[in-house]
Amino acid sequence: MVQGEIDGEPFLVTLPVLWGSRASFSASPSGRLRVWPPRCQKAGLAVQMALAAWGVPPGGELVIQSALPVGKGMASSTADMVAAVRAAAAYYGVTVRARDLARWASTVEPSDGIMYPFVAAFNPVAGRLLERLGPVPRALVVGAIGSGRVNTAHHLRTRRPYSPAHQARLKDALSCVRRGLFHRDVAALGEAGLISAEVQYERTGDAALGRLIEAAHELGVGVMVGHTGTVRGWLVPRHVPPSLLHRLEQRLRMLDLGPCYRLEIGGVPQDSLSGRGAADVPLGAGGALLAVEGRQRHV
Repeated sequence: MVQGEIDGEPFLVTLPVLWGSRASFSASPSGRLRVWPPRCQKAGLAVQMALAAWGVPPGGELVIQSALPVGKGMASSTADMVAAVRAAAAYYGVTVRARDLARWASTVEPSDGIMYPFVAAFNPVAGRLLERLGPVPRALVVGAIGSGRVNTAHHLRTRRPYSPAHQARLKDALSCVRRGLFHRDVAALGEAGLISAEVQYERTGDAALGRLIEAAHELGVGVMVGHTGTVRGWLVPRHVPPSLLHRLEQRLRMLDLGPCYRLEIGGVPQDSLSGRGAADVPLGAGGALLAVEGRQRHV
């Protein structure tokens, strides 16, 4: 929903969705880990770190299936890594903690906070939970995939710094997230996403993003974008008139942002996830503090 930097702390706010990755794992006496499809080597690296930490044999067969488009800003690599480690944990009967998943994933590349079963403020570089913001809302994104791909590591290495004015607006966006989750107000969450998208546009000058933001103001809807990717769209309540959904999709096609989709937010059956340990993280204090593991940071 929101991404940027505040007081030297890189962060993002997760938006858990119903698309994801599925992995299967079995041990192998070969002593090496084979990954299919071959492009999912990041997931293989995360599994290798997990196997070493558990003191079990390093060999295995890892197969991954994913509904997530690659390089679009939808955390496809992190989803593969989390699913893969959970599959290996289920095979060996290990309870894996979310903070370990976060650490292993961020060691491979800057990652997302999707290993936590709630909306989270997360440092993608350090792999550290910053704040448990609240339960996942039920909503709908009407969006477009966008063209091209974005390399996460390269993007974070080369991105421009956030000005004090942009950081102040991102603090406002965080306040909108907290308010929206507390009151289960989808409009407030959409406002948070809109603020963050405007900051992104001002920093990058992305003309397509500018057109999307302009249309969002005209239509009175919230915005959701893949800050490290090309996916973008509008956030609306889960139950809205079909006529409005059709109108939004028509407008997206006019903006020429790529194939359109409808993506449901929330409702992930957490008890269906293998190898998932307890989140074991209290709700953040909210207000003007961003609770960080082991310390607190003013925002």
